[in-house]
Amino acid sequence: MADYMSEDMRLMGGVPGQQLFIYRTEDDIATLAAAGYFDDAVDDYNLDTGDIIVACSGPTKADAIDLLVATNTAGVVSVINGS
Repeated sequence: MADYMSEDMRLMGGVPGQQLFIYRTEDDIATLAAAGYFDDAVDDYNLDTGDIIVACSGPTKADAIDLLVATNTAGVVSVINGS
């Protein structure tokens, strides 16, 4: 499993609990959807329940686009693929 990289995430706008991010990575969606993948984003970006991540993933960082909704439970982040 690859790791979350803070430099691959950008805050596009919003307020805590209603933030919109874009995340570009070579990781596949199954890796991104694993519980805990985005845990460090809690400290880096105040990622919280209800925040939305537009994930551009795959070898070219543009092979797939998925819409992820985050849930933060005591610092452990899980995402639901809303695509």
